[in-house]
Amino acid sequence: MGLFSKVTGYLGIGDDEQPTTTTASAPRAARPVVTRRRSAGDISEIQTFDPVSYSEARSIAEVYRVGVPVIVNMAQMSEADARKLVDFMCGLKEGLDGHIKRVTAKVYLLTPNSVEVNDEDESELDGSDDLVKP
Repeated sequence: MGLFSKVTGYLGIGDDEQPTTTTASAPRAARPVVTRRRSAGDISEIQTFDPVSYSEARSIAEVYRVGVPVIVNMAQMSEADARKLVDFMCGLKEGLDGHIKRVTAKVYLLTPNSVEVNDEDESELDGSDDLVKP
């Protein structure tokens, strides 16, 4: 310690810390962060909704937004509310880059982009009472 350090230390205005020696350890290898998209094999649930009115659209969106496929049965809805809900689901599909598939006249399947839907039986659906044309 120098004279100046001793004087400032005695007066209480200097560094109170004692010089320390540090030993450098070997640098740790950085672990890569693994991010995965859900693949079709990772699906563990499909949420089903039977809405009665358009006001239930928000709960459908909340589930779909986290990547869960959604089946919406609009059989109990009025025609006007069903059309509004289909428009809303089409917006969800576009906004989240997903897919929408009409299963029956009033049942729709809303899936994220990572889910592939096999539609072998598409020819069996008739064109009556369509809300969304295939």
